[in-house]
Amino acid sequence: MKKTILLLIIMVIGTNLFAQKTKTSSCSQILIPATQRQRTPKGLKPQSLFPEKFEAYICFEPRKSNYTEEALDALDSVYKIAFDLNSDKFYKITIIGYDDGEVVQQENSSLARERAITVFDYFASREETEFIVRKTPSSFYHSCSGEAECIIKYKMPFDFKWINLNDKSAQERTHNGIDLKNKVYILVENNPDECLGKFNDYYYPSQDTTIVTKNMSMLKMPKGALESIIHTKDTLNSEMTIQFEDVISFEDLTRSYKLVPHHRQYIINAGYFVLKSNHQPDFETCLLKDTFTQNITIRLPLEMQQNDARLKFYAKTYKPNGTWEYKIIPTKKEKDRETKLEAIIGSLSAFQLDTIYVGKKIDEKEMSNYFYPAKEGEPGAFEAMGGLLKPYKLDKRGSIVMKKSMEMILRKPIGDSFGE
Repeated sequence: MKKTILLLIIMVIGTNLFAQKTKTSSCSQILIPATQRQRTPKGLKPQSLFPEKFEAYICFEPRKSNYTEEALDALDSVYKIAFDLNSDKFYKITIIGYDDGEVVQQENSSLARERAITVFDYFASREETEFIVRKTPSSFYHSCSGEAECIIKYKMPFDFKWINLNDKSAQERTHNGIDLKNKVYILVENNPDECLGKFNDYYYPSQDTTIVTKNMSMLKMPKGALESIIHTKDTLNSEMTIQFEDVISFEDLTRSYKLVPHHRQYIINAGYFVLKSNHQPDFETCLLKDTFTQNITIRLPLEMQQNDARLKFYAKTYKPNGTWEYKIIPTKKEKDRETKLEAIIGSLSAFQLDTIYVGKKIDEKEMSNYFYPAKEGEPGAFEAMGGLLKPYKLDKRGSIVMKKSMEMILRKPIGDSFGE
């Protein structure tokens, strides 16, 4: 509280200097725009008390580059305003050194520069760093955890100049009606874009992404579908990987056939996709689950015989208690105008990046319409219903034979095949 009161006193003094140009015995001055004199509305955060920008003039003795005790008081006041941890401003600083306006000779040729360096070193030494480092309270927004307060530490952007006044006009020798001889001019201004640089927002993926497999299945993932962090100075790893693979050919699917895992119904497996990313949000720890919409799209072209099979996508879907089961993703059909072939399209959320199945739900009594009894070790044999089943058999010629219902939902195998 004492710190805030002291700050207000400094600002009021600075405002009077600027608005009224009161004569003082002090050479060094701090100028704060008169608009800052307005009373802060009730309920507004203390940060609003800090000016968008302010100026200061630091005086030096003629022909010297060391500031006086009176100038040090002014620098301390600038520091108190610009580096106060209660301020949410992102300040950058301009430092311009001036000489005495005398004819430039060897002994005074670097006087303006040395004065500017002296002021720069003052601010750097306060933070005990090579550069001017500043901290400011801020907040960032994460797509899972929401808004969080933080302290951003950044290297303060600065413009650094020195000017010899010897050949300058009378107008160029003054600023705000103040004589620039023997002075260093300081401008502190709020500039979040320059202070935060390019590391403002992170979206995963960083742009709309479309991936197409060799089988022409397609994944569309819009910018930020998996995660986003907005308004941060942290240098984050912006690289991300998306893995999208399909297993939908007859050969790959039946080599190690299995039903879609489900504890109540039987879901015939007609193919599946593997979707993975290194930036997948965690369902259990994410506090803003409802903000993740089903905006990731997956598209699968159907073969001719699959058009009437009423295939659906099945994805891992979480329940409110944190458990999950495979549920239908609502799908729609899209017909190609040229080929007349159909594709099914479904949408999922970032929490469903896992294995997405293509299939069809059936009752137990319908299992015999799709599978043959099998013996252990037979190609495609798998455990189900207390025994072994297989999705196809081979005839005496080695051709693949499938039941009619199974033939409709699976893609055609390479080579000879016919339905039973």
